[in-house]
Amino acid sequence: MDSLNQKRVIIPMNKKELQTFFDSTSLKAINYFLSKSILSQPEKCLNQDDIPVQIPKEHIEQWVCQSIGAIPKGAGSYAIDVISKDHSWGADIKSLGCSITEDGSLQNADSGETSLAQKFDDSNFGENITLDDLFANKEYQIIWNSWKNIIKSKYEKVEQDLGITKIYFFFILRAGMDFHLCGMKIKLENLNHTKINYDRSTNKSMWIKNYIDDDFGHVKVYKSKKRFELRLRPKFWVDNNMVISFNTNFKQFEADIRKLIENNKINLHIKNNLIPILINSQK
Repeated sequence: MDSLNQKRVIIPMNKKELQTFFDSTSLKAINYFLSKSILSQPEKCLNQDDIPVQIPKEHIEQWVCQSIGAIPKGAGSYAIDVISKDHSWGADIKSLGCSITEDGSLQNADSGETSLAQKFDDSNFGENITLDDLFANKEYQIIWNSWKNIIKSKYEKVEQDLGITKIYFFFILRAGMDFHLCGMKIKLENLNHTKINYDRSTNKSMWIKNYIDDDFGHVKVYKSKKRFELRLRPKFWVDNNMVISFNTNFKQFEADIRKLIENNKINLHIKNNLIPILINSQK
């Protein structure tokens, strides 16, 4: 992590900081929810390849609420998803997919993307001027100034509504059957340190420097989607012990569910294959 990291807008938590939110009981709770989610995935058909694990974002938000004793905010596009019981902080909960090799190891690649802001309106620029026009003319500073205002308004509303000034990100990184928890602090006052990366910006997207340490991820504005998006570098997080990992050791198995039901063997399938997953989650 470079020496300028404390001037970024989003600052990675180290593992010790992360553990102040997620104690040993919290981790057991997440293990429990992970196991429940895994066993709810459909069994493979005979000779079928593994199926990607799908877990709704709303469920992951609920994991965090249940595991650390937080309050769900549950307001759709609101800036935060959960609030601490004493209302001293709020957090935005996100889930990102990670690329893995054939043997299940993390690839040295970007994660999937997540939106950091998306309520963009061409009227911000005045009459007859659109975001497409500004990109075509490479008016990147005008674009970024507008996005900074959107970001500020998004989080300042949390302070106005709830009196909360400490805001965090908590991420679940999905890497095959392994999952990694990481966190970041949001420092809006550091928006003034951000700069446009003119070398990487094009007529389709605009890259921003100093928003996050480059080793941990990157951000950019997409013209077509009118979104400000973040991607992380999961392998760097894991290699530098900045995550809490959950290694499920789960192996997807094949089953002909229709045949099991027809032969009255579905209960035996549940007993032998599904129930042990929940029991093992607390060992």
